[in-house]
Amino acid sequence: MKGAEVQLLVDDLIVGLDIGTTKVCAVIGELQSGNTINVLGVGHASSGDGVKKGAIVDIERTTQAIIDAVEEAEKSADVVIDNVYVGIAGAHICSMNSQGIVAIKGNNQEITSEDIDRAVENAKTAISIPPHQDIIHILPREFVVDEQKDINNPLGMIGGRLEAQVHIVTGAITAMQNIMKCCEMAKLKVDDVVLQQYASSMAVLSDDEKKLGVVLVDIGGGTTDLIIFQNGHVIHSHSIDVGGRLVTNDIAVGLKTSTVAAEDLKINSGVACADLVDSQMQIDVPVAGGERIKQYPQGYLAEIIEPRMEEIFFEVKAQIEKHVSLDVIPAGVVLTGGSSLMTGCPELAEEILGLPVRRGMPVNITGLKEQVRNPKFSTALGLIRYGAQNYRTPTREKGAFSGIVDRIQSVLKKFFTD
Repeated sequence: MKGAEVQLLVDDLIVGLDIGTTKVCAVIGELQSGNTINVLGVGHASSGDGVKKGAIVDIERTTQAIIDAVEEAEKSADVVIDNVYVGIAGAHICSMNSQGIVAIKGNNQEITSEDIDRAVENAKTAISIPPHQDIIHILPREFVVDEQKDINNPLGMIGGRLEAQVHIVTGAITAMQNIMKCCEMAKLKVDDVVLQQYASSMAVLSDDEKKLGVVLVDIGGGTTDLIIFQNGHVIHSHSIDVGGRLVTNDIAVGLKTSTVAAEDLKINSGVACADLVDSQMQIDVPVAGGERIKQYPQGYLAEIIEPRMEEIFFEVKAQIEKHVSLDVIPAGVVLTGGSSLMTGCPELAEEILGLPVRRGMPVNITGLKEQVRNPKFSTALGLIRYGAQNYRTPTREKGAFSGIVDRIQSVLKKFFTD
């Protein structure tokens, strides 16, 4: 194959990079017909102590983890990549709903793309964004023409007044700068930074669930991130400052073992709902600082895990009830993220939330399907889908945090396509 043809092939690929508290995942893929992702390369590496609660705290360690994950993905795909779409999460993430209203100009009062841009821009300027924060997403919820509601695409309609209702997500500038710096040091160019749970929703939720009303809960290592959809659009997003790593720490303290052993116990023997434990089951626990093994009932491990998981789900419930009635979430709750794999997680969530709960696996995957059909790859796979929908329209060409108008137009294009 000629060099130009090889380059064309590489340029057609999209890379999702998930920089998490416990791991960095890199997935190389391409979007095929039917919204199917063909996965060509997968890599992952431990974050070490480079990331805490979703935010980078050690540039060198995080950069090395990114390099290791990307090199592993490149090796399995037999390509070299330069561009990535990166997920972002953490307690610094804020979100709010806003609206912008404009009068329609012109004799025929036909709504143009410029009118839509003005309405969305007014919605952006209607809120006060702290100086240390920058906009990550402006996601249209609906448009209102005069008094007609529930309009997805007002382009070409006749009216005298256009209202844009949007969901705005912001993040700490320093957190985004650190992501950009780590990627730059790893010789990677960031096409866009994407809200982690928004990316995950693209990998595990169906369009029907989003239209009916659904809550996605992404339980990561450092944070638990949720996003609520109604009528196909985002109405709320939030980050809870509790994740799987705290469960691991609780186990280490409660069973007096190392964090490595505690993580292994959580993954292989952990149960989130104590009622589901076999009372006769015993687990082997390495004693910290020695080679001795001590046995405990599995129920004791579950009694350590359950309160922390309850804390997460009660906070999720509070967030849902604060922004929408539980009665209007007919599609229920979808759990994803590595910690959602724990036995009893859906059952405990269903008991607390009073809603149907399922575990969300990435869907419509081909290629290295068996390697990535796991909730811990939801964000990375969703980033590929996001990248395909905004294909080769990087928003940060003119600087790390410029290009807001371009980003709005990109979102509107996707919004209208849906």
